[in-house]
Amino acid sequence: NKQLELLGQVQEDSENLIHMVENLLMITKANSDTVRLEKTETVLEELIDSTIIKFKKHYPEQTVTTQIPEDFISIPMDAMLIQQVILNLLENAVVHATDMTELILSVTLKGKRAVFSVSDNGCGIPKERVGNLFSGYGDSGELSADSRRAGMGIGLSVCASIIKAHGGEIWGGNRKSGGAEVCFALEMEEETGEQQQI
Repeated sequence: NKQLELLGQVQEDSENLIHMVENLLMITKANSDTVRLEKTETVLEELIDSTIIKFKKHYPEQTVTTQIPEDFISIPMDAMLIQQVILNLLENAVVHATDMTELILSVTLKGKRAVFSVSDNGCGIPKERVGNLFSGYGDSGELSADSRRAGMGIGLSVCASIIKAHGGEIWGGNRKSGGAEVCFALEMEEETGEQQQI
């Protein structure tokens, strides 16, 4: 029954949203001394596939080229939050990269870190914004997802908080060949085998 299938999808999306909001509130809570994330081993290929499926629901016309290692890769993370970061970076490119004809999501392995990259060949990031991409300035404006669009955006400063809570690193800027690129790196192994603490 199509209605039951739709209802089940709505319930699943609602539960996912509740989980994500709870985690976002936890991460961005003011004056919090420590934040603990419940990380689970996540298969990279499955994460990328599910992220692209969700992205295509909002932007069916937009082609995304994916480049990931052929090897089986598993990374400890809160998969829902990391997926939200990737979705936000992809959406930012669609909304803001004027004249973009190429959107690439890639993952490369560098030592014990997995480096995720979202790059485009659009208009690039304004020079005055390159130095403070993740500061929170402009999170409701030029470089975060536009709330007038039917999107998924959470703002680059929140993306940065999510990555830092994972013990990772995030950075971005303009490509020499034109367009913009935002990257983040996650450790592929837990240092202590316990929850990450910041």
